[in-house]
Amino acid sequence: MTTEIVHVLAAAIWIAGIPFLLVALGMTKSGEARRLLASKFSRNAMWSVGALIAAGLLMMTRHTSDLSALYETNYGMLLSTKIILLFGLLCFAAANLSTTRRLWRLSSTPIRRLLRFAEVEVGLGLVALFCAAALASASLPTDGGAERTSLSEITARFAPRWPSFYSPAYAELSAAQTVFSVAEPRTPSPPSAADIAWAEMNHHLAGVFVVFMGFFALLERHRKTASAARHWPLLFLMLGGILVIRADETAWPLGPIGFFESLRDPQIVQHKVIVVLIATFAIFEWQVRRERFRSDWPAFVFPITTGAAAAFLLTHYGHTEGKDEVLVAISHTPIALLGVVSASARWLEIRLSDTSAGRIAGYVWPMAFILSGLLLLLYREE
Repeated sequence: MTTEIVHVLAAAIWIAGIPFLLVALGMTKSGEARRLLASKFSRNAMWSVGALIAAGLLMMTRHTSDLSALYETNYGMLLSTKIILLFGLLCFAAANLSTTRRLWRLSSTPIRRLLRFAEVEVGLGLVALFCAAALASASLPTDGGAERTSLSEITARFAPRWPSFYSPAYAELSAAQTVFSVAEPRTPSPPSAADIAWAEMNHHLAGVFVVFMGFFALLERHRKTASAARHWPLLFLMLGGILVIRADETAWPLGPIGFFESLRDPQIVQHKVIVVLIATFAIFEWQVRRERFRSDWPAFVFPITTGAAAAFLLTHYGHTEGKDEVLVAISHTPIALLGVVSASARWLEIRLSDTSAGRIAGYVWPMAFILSGLLLLLYREE
């Protein structure tokens, strides 16, 4: 209990303290006062990071029986994701610490990069907290309440294979042959060959869209192709429309469960929320690319919706604690983390557009899109 309290307090002082640092720096005009604020916060943050890591390691040794549990269980996958997010946070924190030290020595050193990197730290911290909330509801590997997969099963699942674009008829799916309701709990049955083909088709088709979006976003950076390539967000709108129809074969518009009744199923609700985020992203970013907005705030819809969708994806699977869901979670976690990278890079591109960091970030997020699409093309259900 003491370890958990220390862990939570350390996160509160570090991550939850950053927004107050940003407000304080924004309200302070004196360079000397800004340097003093940044220096004091950095000192507190370093102590907090040390306590956070020490407490986290202590809890990990108590809650995981061996290192293999970090990838063989749902709890371990969420914990591994938190560790990766922490590493990203530490990278930005280290860059800000370097800036703070230069601020203390040189009065002319700009503080703008520190502010923008701190904003990304807040976003990464929110995703990590979202992941921690899901972690709190997962069965501990030491309790034996969840199934464990194995390294051989993981290797077999992720062996490279050409994507399949075969989609069975809806009548062949288990959803078309079973009568059920979300109000009545049921034991999930093994998916049929048609169910597997349907799910793989969804992922592979999404992979094609995402790869093309990243490719056209890179092309847009070159003036000769910008006029045509700037319409790439419409591909996201098309993808959202496909997901509305195919993402939940048990629910409306194809399945026997009505629209409002389906909202009682958490996984179906998450699918619908992600579709709304995709549509919002597409509409706003398309208008941003066409320069239809006079204000700057619509450009931030991209990183906010992408980060939110990535957070949902990180915690979307593992509810049944079965090994099949762990395998699915393993395949989706890298895609979600690439979504976090895309959101962070786009935020920095907007906030530091006239700097080298902003220009580099402008290439990072399209590449992250392409990598996400390739992972979707390699996705398999068995």
